[in-house]
Amino acid sequence: MIQTVNKIFWLLFVPLMIFTASCKQDDVKDEDSNKPKTEDVVSTEDAEALLDKRIEEDRHLQPDRRKFMDDMLEAGLASRIENPTGQPYIYVTEPFYLLSRSEQASIMNAIWHYYITEDRSVDVLTIYDNNTGNEIGSFGRKGLLMLE
Repeated sequence: MIQTVNKIFWLLFVPLMIFTASCKQDDVKDEDSNKPKTEDVVSTEDAEALLDKRIEEDRHLQPDRRKFMDDMLEAGLASRIENPTGQPYIYVTEPFYLLSRSEQASIMNAIWHYYITEDRSVDVLTIYDNNTGNEIGSFGRKGLLMLE
């Protein structure tokens, strides 16, 4: 059990470091108000261009992302991570539920970026519970969305 907890800790440490550097969310706010700054409000076309630019700049992280996914499977955080039809999915196991929401989001961010870098038509990473087979959430451009 302690060995599994150690593996989980290291699996979380790596993606947080990788994606702190590569997949930052732009939440810059004007200091005098809660409204986004004018330059932070972008059109859909601009958002796509920014995503394309980020994908190209971070393409070199693909081997690290793949290793992270393999390590997740080995440590037992997930039982399957696949993309057979262009719609990637992950089956998470019980240790996944012990993580904070931000840790879960970081993990899904790493996996989603792996697949969207390989195939720009990927919209969302679907998350399933390994025990029930039920869909429990998704990760995409809007971040982590977990079903209640």
